[in-house]
Order: sequence, then structure tokens, then C-alpha cells
Amino acid sequence: MAYSVRRFAWDDVPLLTASEAAHGPPASAAPADAVERMRRWLAQPGMRPERDCFIADDDGTPAGYAYLVVEQPLRRGVLIFEAAPAGRAPLLDAAVSDARSIGLAVVQVDVPETDDALRSFLASAGLAHVRTHLHLRRDGAQTIDAPLPAGAAIRSAGRDDTAALTDLQNAAFRGSWGYAPNTTETIAYGVFELPDDPPDRVLLLEEGGRLLAYCWTHQGHAGAPGQIGMVGTAPAEQSRGLGRAVTAAGVDHLV
Repeated sequence: MAYSVRRFAWDDVPLLTASEAAHGPPASAAPADAVERMRRWLAQPGMRPERDCFIADDDGTPAGYAYLVVEQPLRRGVLIFEAAPAGRAPLLDAAVSDARSIGLAVVQVDVPETDDALRSFLASAGLAHVRTHLHLRRDGAQTIDAPLPAGAAIRSAGRDDTAALTDLQNAAFRGSWGYAPNTTETIAYGVFELPDDPPDRVLLLEEGGRLLAYCWTHQGHAGAPGQIGMVGTAPAEQSRGLGRAVTAAGVDHLV
């Protein structure tokens, strides 16, 4: 088959949604608003799908897509593949060419541990394994015993907390492998616009009027497991158990 590759247009949102369903990991439920969910994801601040998203097709038959999520501060692109195996090579070529044209130094791909075919393809294309991420799962309704320190309190974040939350997250993860600094726009969109049932609940731990830690929880569509996306603690306050305490509150919320 001779696949051609073109850039994304906004009329392609249903096509990308179908490709994700056909070639991505099995979903725990099929959300009725999958197309709108894809549209919200593509509309995130800083994303430029018309430049960085590519669609492969075989004589008019779509074979999937690749999206290069650009992180300019790191000169890195994170590539998302949802494509038939035969469409991966031309999509990878297009994404790498895009990365070079905008001055990125590296392209990385997250590969599920169970996807031997994708891992083999990427290795044959010259990509090397550099990092392993763990996805931890907790079943049942068990809570975590982690009492709050005396004088600390936890509350839910509102829109007025966006700037402080952004500052805390960037400080907590500064220097961590692969972390690209966030802006107030991306944090606000991620909490209040992107979720299926907005807003995500972000729990803030405060002490003496100071924001010291947070836990970002997410509840997806019906049937999907709840998630804790990020937990961060102010660098000067680490090793006090604040992260554990706010994580316990996040688990309590989800169960």
C-alpha cells in the first residue's frame, strides 16, 4: 500500500475520533461525546493541530493519525500515534520532519508495555528506550490513613486559584525529567474546560494561608476509573508528609 500523508483540518475531528477508537487502547466505555472530547483536546492552549497533526490514508481510506505535542521550552515533541501498523512509517517521517522544521531536538513516544509491535517498529526506526513510567491502580474503596498536620487544611481549587496552582506545580516539578513548565492558560483549561464533567477537582493543602501542596483528581466518563493526575509539594516543604496527606484526600474524593 502507498500511504499519503496530509496535515489536519478541523473537519477531520470525527476522523481522528474514529482512528482513536479503531487503533488506540480499548476504552472502558464508549462516551457518546467522543467527537466533542477530541475537539476539546485539540483546542488546548498552545496546541497547533493544523501544523502538528498528520493524517495517513490509502487511496482515500484513512489509516490513522499522529500528533506531535510540542514542548518548546524543552525543545521536545511527544508523538501520539493512533494508526494502522502500515501507516506508522509515513506518519513518523512527517512528524520528525515537522519537529526538525520548528527546531526541536528530540521526539519521544509513549508506548504501552503490551504493544510489542509498536515498540519493535520504533526501535527499527532508530528510537531508543529512555524511560519507564508506571501506572498504579488501586481497586476497591480503601482509603489511605494520612492525617493532616496540625494547622493544615484542604479545600477545592477555584478559578481564582489558577495562578497560585500554576506557580506551585512549576516549582514542585522544576528539574524533573521531561517536565515542561505550564502556563496559567493551560492549567485553567485543563481544570475547567477539558474534562468530561468539568471542573476536575484539584485539592489544595494550605497552612497558615500558604498553598503548600495539591492533588489533581480526574473522573472520566461513566465506567472509567478515577485518576490522580498529579501531586505536588512546594520544594521547601517536602518530606513533611504533605503530599501523602493531600493524596489521601484525593483518594477519598474518588472512592
